[in-house]
Amino acid sequence: MSMKLEDFYFYSLLSDDAQVLLKESIKPISMHEKSILYYTGDVCTDVLIIEAGTVRVFLQGENGEIFTLYTLGSDEMCIINTFSTIFASDALANAEVLSDLQGWLISKEVLMKLLQSEMYYSNYVFSLISENLSSLINKIETIKFASVKERLEDWVFSQPSTKIKTTHEEIAKQLGTNRPFVSKLLKDMEKEDKVKLHRGTIEIL
Repeated sequence: MSMKLEDFYFYSLLSDDAQVLLKESIKPISMHEKSILYYTGDVCTDVLIIEAGTVRVFLQGENGEIFTLYTLGSDEMCIINTFSTIFASDALANAEVLSDLQGWLISKEVLMKLLQSEMYYSNYVFSLISENLSSLINKIETIKFASVKERLEDWVFSQPSTKIKTTHEEIAKQLGTNRPFVSKLLKDMEKEDKVKLHRGTIEIL
């Protein structure tokens, strides 16, 4: 089910005047699956609010490998998009639409007005950035320098459930490697009594 603008948490933090400003200036956006929102090095000029659909934020290696940083759904803020828009800085990664997207764009001009005049909204945005940016940069450095085994174990043990429903092919895409290598590493982890492999599921021991 798609969300109304009033359903987003940040909207409740705005004053009546700010809510009017936002409604008058916000622009609707629709994008199809596999569309690119921004590339590494782009400077974003609008902040995306997702009403429906999903977005993947990723790095791409020299050989075309894809390293997923995070995925976004309804009522989630893209830290890279927001940081780039506020500070006119280069985007640190790429963003691709995974499933058909509907949402809104807040222009930089309006965003800056809200940040300057709306204390609660400003605190909310900058707390999200401060809480997530350092861990995001650490993740980027890990992707660049850590071995595939280290990244695989980090991915497995960071999942919210001890029973992970996924495929070796999907993990390979997340880590930017190939399926046979992921299967071999998972078998090694199983021999080390770290996981138990089932069809379509990895169980953390």
